Amino acid sequence: MAAIFGQAAALPLAVLTALFMHSPETLFIPFALVACWVLATNRRLSNHSWLGTVAIAAISCASPGLHAVVAHDLLVGVYLTAALLKVSDEHLLTERSASRVVTAHYLRLLGWPLRPRILRTVPFAVVLFEFAVGALLLVPGGDRWSLWLAILMHLAFGVSGNFPFSVVAMALWVTAFSSSGRIEVSGDLRSVGCAALLVGVVALLLGRSAAGRRSGRWLAKDWWEGAVYGAMGAVALSLSRGAAAPVPQRSELTHWLFAFAFVVNFLLVVTGVKLEWSFAMFTSLRPFGRSWLERHRLAKWPRYYTLTLPARVPKPLLREIDPGFVYLATRPESVVHEGVVYRLDAAARKYHVSFSPTLMTADPAVRELVPAAGAPPCHPSPRPHVLAHPAIAPKSLDQHYLG
Repeated sequence: MAAIFGQAAALPLAVLTALFMHSPETLFIPFALVACWVLATNRRLSNHSWLGTVAIAAISCASPGLHAVVAHDLLVGVYLTAALLKVSDEHLLTERSASRVVTAHYLRLLGWPLRPRILRTVPFAVVLFEFAVGALLLVPGGDRWSLWLAILMHLAFGVSGNFPFSVVAMALWVTAFSSSGRIEVSGDLRSVGCAALLVGVVALLLGRSAAGRRSGRWLAKDWWEGAVYGAMGAVALSLSRGAAAPVPQRSELTHWLFAFAFVVNFLLVVTGVKLEWSFAMFTSLRPFGRSWLERHRLAKWPRYYTLTLPARVPKPLLREIDPGFVYLATRPESVVHEGVVYRLDAAARKYHVSFSPTLMTADPAVRELVPAAGAPPCHPSPRPHVLAHPAIAPKSLDQHYLG
């Protein structure tokens, strides 16, 4: 029942409490409900979910006068982090670059020709756009230029399959320009409606599912997400034309706290302590291999295992674990993080079966993860572990990886 509540009811309740309960004593409730949803979500936490969680947590702890400062600092940190973590040979120069792979896949779905010269420029363009958006927010008078670049960039992200992240980001832009702590749109609202209609149509025309074809329900989803994004972009532009509000007290401290948090986050990624919870998706960074700085001191950590599907899979086990995830985790080309392996095998043992985990280690000579030396009984057992690295990664170091 707790899992059902967390997955189905926690987020709507968080939105309702954030909208209608404004006393200082209730500020923690939206954050607690979102935290409940995070704990109940049995999958990798996506960038938009993590950004929304951090935003709700930070805004819940800040006074209304600081909400715009919090949103502004979050946007600066996210864009600069995303840009800097993409500055690597793997992302900028290889055919395995996440930007190249995603762009080529989207162009194939549209039926447009693939131009190798253009594909080679995409990773550099993404880095420059993300860096420019973040840097302009730090320049006096640059916030409106930054907003226009962000609207164009997130529209491209949206039609290629990531409107949820674009909507969350645009919600932060709206908040960043609402310096009073309240979102007040004045003037003619027809521009908001026109923007919603226009971007909704663009999403219908250019949006695609991963398989290409879209059902009626998928088309409705694309139109709705595009319309919401268009309306929020128009609201942000309207608010950005307002007069600058006085800088609230304690904003300097807020800036320093966010700067410190994002620098620590960046350093934890660079030193290999974590990849998840880092705004590092689509950076092509992975735990092992040439793309990951060849840190020999961390070569045996974190542990990754291969899993084998049992000859008999009890039906109750598949009710406890999503069958799609079991399929991905037991594919021969995949390796699985030990924290996930520990939970999966513990669930399997309740039904007297096992996924037979085998410890893997990176072998630079063959460019993939291979079984660790020694017979399987000598392998260390998987440990319960915080999921600070990807749950599932490719066994081959030459296979593209979107993380």
